Amino acid sequence: MKKNILILYILVIAGALSACEPRIDFDEGQWGDTAFITNVNIFTLQADEHELQEYYENEELTPARRRLIISTGNAVIEDENFTATVTVPAAADLSRAGIIINHQSMRVEPVGLSPVAGIITDLSDREFIYKLVSADGTTHDWVIRIVEGQ
Repeated sequence: MKKNILILYILVIAGALSACEPRIDFDEGQWGDTAFITNVNIFTLQADEHELQEYYENEELTPARRRLIISTGNAVIEDENFTATVTVPAAADLSRAGIIINHQSMRVEPVGLSPVAGIITDLSDREFIYKLVSADGTTHDWVIRIVEGQ
């Protein structure tokens, strides 16, 4: 009798665990090639006049920082050549700036010595390459150029 209850118990547990698996796999590759950039912005961090109240044992206030977009207008996107040209003011300090890449791909990977997007770094080189990967496996190497405006 105990053996039958144990077998029934194991079958119930196995049935419950197998019911937790996804029943339908969503094929994101059905959307085709989505490894395209829609816009690029350059940003820096700006000290704010406010301080953030956070609890620390020494009870000091944390200085506030906010992301400030320093690029002007939208980037010029050339889908045929896989290039994006973003304009910054001539006086912009790119030694402590970051790149924001707007895209519809599944993944963005820096190529070579290109910096990781979204992180403050030195953008003085002004030309970077990023690989965008679609869900269907299509990849495109995009060149992002930073040019000075008026």
